[in-house]
Amino acid sequence: MRAKMLAAGLLVLFPLSAAAQSSHDGRWSVSAVTAVGKCEPSAQTVVTIKDNRIVAIDAQSVEPWGYIDDTGTFVGHFSQGQRVMRANGTVKGDAASGPWSSNTDYCGGTWSAHKIN
Repeated sequence: MRAKMLAAGLLVLFPLSAAAQSSHDGRWSVSAVTAVGKCEPSAQTVVTIKDNRIVAIDAQSVEPWGYIDDTGTFVGHFSQGQRVMRANGTVKGDAASGPWSSNTDYCGGTWSAHKIN
């Protein structure tokens, strides 16, 4: 469950935009790796982006929030009950990556994502 929340959190790599169709729209495969702490060593999930917002995620009970600004900077926040994970990074075309951390689970690492359709 912790792994799914972690991966889910890393997947909010997708921007807010006034455009009806965004180049970020679609399904994204996200992978997360833990570098510090006792969270799952790695995790994967898929998120669906529409209008530059996450509309679905393959992680049960995870509430995502996030955006990508006009410069491609990503900021994300994922919660599951009292547990919280934060992620940030850079989106370039069909790929994204950056660091993540959880102050509630005392762990952190890196994430990467690529658009799958």
